[in-house]
Amino acid sequence: MLSHKKPSWIAIIAVSFVCLGSRMVWCEYAPSSGPYKVLTIENVVLHDPARNKNIPVKIYYPAGLGRFPVIIFSHGALASKDNYSGLGQFWASYGYVSIHPSHADSVADCGFRGTLRQALSDPNGWENRPEDVSFIIDSLAHVGTFAPQLVGKLDLRHIGVGGHSFGGYTAGLIGGATILLPGKTTPQSFRDKRVSAVVLLSPQGEGIMGLSAHSWDGVRVPMLLMYGSRDFGPFGEEPVWRSEAFAKVPAGNKYEVEIEGGTHMGFAGLFRNGGHRVEVFQFAQVETLAFWDAYLRQDQKAGQYVASHGLQKFSGDAARFANK
Repeated sequence: MLSHKKPSWIAIIAVSFVCLGSRMVWCEYAPSSGPYKVLTIENVVLHDPARNKNIPVKIYYPAGLGRFPVIIFSHGALASKDNYSGLGQFWASYGYVSIHPSHADSVADCGFRGTLRQALSDPNGWENRPEDVSFIIDSLAHVGTFAPQLVGKLDLRHIGVGGHSFGGYTAGLIGGATILLPGKTTPQSFRDKRVSAVVLLSPQGEGIMGLSAHSWDGVRVPMLLMYGSRDFGPFGEEPVWRSEAFAKVPAGNKYEVEIEGGTHMGFAGLFRNGGHRVEVFQFAQVETLAFWDAYLRQDQKAGQYVASHGLQKFSGDAARFANK
């Protein structure tokens, strides 16, 4: 755990970039918007006939030419596609298409009326969420039928999946984590080989939702995990429980960042009630952008920034890092 040294928030790093064709290369990172104007596509509904299921989707994309890497972001339990707009807009302003679905546990979009405990304890949700993500990836091959604005803009060779809380769990499953479903004798994988990298913000650790000590043995893609020192689990678990995916995942392009004073909802960009939530969200913006640049754009400088803990300077020593 981190010490309780009071962090300094005075460090500001300007974003500098050069343009190489349609490719941007950033030397430093900060939570200010990028060079692209951001456009949105609202109220798209994709229908999966195999499951007879509708998936509401919101899309943030850059107003520019060229093919842009794709990020699919999975919301936390009970939230929706309209939450986490701060991340979607931020990534799009730096040249990413950010796609945000609403899962079946969304209160606003899918009429879910259960509790948080019920949402997290439903095995159908454990399965359906990664299946939603894979179906969205399937759908991008014919994006013109539901979002003609994106024709010619998608780089489908470079897809990342991220999420917060239940969404972090979802991203982990897409990246290769396995779960044991009720009534089954062998763990099930939802890995999608089309996904190049995953971001887990405040995910769940073992002991719930089908996760075991070996659930992360098969995660081979690059992974970034972020959590806070005050980021307690839904059933009272200590914050370090959030980091178990990193502790147990195989080595190779894996990164962990713990934010001193960070709370669970700080990563969602909700700044009510004071605290360090604004700064925690800014750290998430900065670190995730560098990670996406490193592994969806293969940007060597971004990779060096992530591996050398470039966020340390901006955070004023409020961030603790681990790599393997």
